[in-house]
Amino acid sequence: MKVNLKPLIRGTLKLEEFYLNEAGREGFLSDMGGRFLTPIKVHLIMENTGKKLAGRARVSTILALNCGRCLEEFEYPLLFELILAAAEISAYEDNGEMLLIEDEQADIMPRVEEEIFSLIPLNPLCRQDCRGLCPSCGINKNQQSCTCEENDLDPRWQKLKELKMK
Repeated sequence: MKVNLKPLIRGTLKLEEFYLNEAGREGFLSDMGGRFLTPIKVHLIMENTGKKLAGRARVSTILALNCGRCLEEFEYPLLFELILAAAEISAYEDNGEMLLIEDEQADIMPRVEEEIFSLIPLNPLCRQDCRGLCPSCGINKNQQSCTCEENDLDPRWQKLKELKMK
C-alpha cells in the first residue's frame, strides 16, 4: 500500500488526500486462525509541514476471528486512526515509527498491519456473555444445553469445603 508523495516532497502541494483499498495479506492473521473478510480501506491525509511530512489515516476492515470460549468464527470490525510521519531514508534512521520515503513513495502497510495486530484481543470473544464449551461433553453452550453435572470445585479444595460445612 504505497503512496506517491512526489507533489508534497517537491512542494507543489501542501496537502494531499489518498483513498486506498487493498486486500490484507493472506498469511498475516493465519497464526491466530484469523483472516480478512473485507479489504483494508484507508483514508489518508498527508501534509508537508516544512520539516517533514505528517499525516492522519482512518483505517477500516472486518476480520474473521475464532472465539476464545466457544471456538466459533465471528466477525470483528476494526475502525481506527493512525498518526503518521514520513521522512527521506537519508534523513532518518529506521526506528519503526517513521514512514520511510524511497523514490518519493512511502509504504504505509507495515504501520497499518502493526496497528491491526495490536488491536486484536488476546482472547477474542464472539460476544461478552459467551458461555463457551462444556468441559465434559464439548457442546457449544450458546447453541444447546447439556445434562453434564457442573462441578466448579477443584478437587484440591474439597477439604476446605468440608470444613466450611461443619
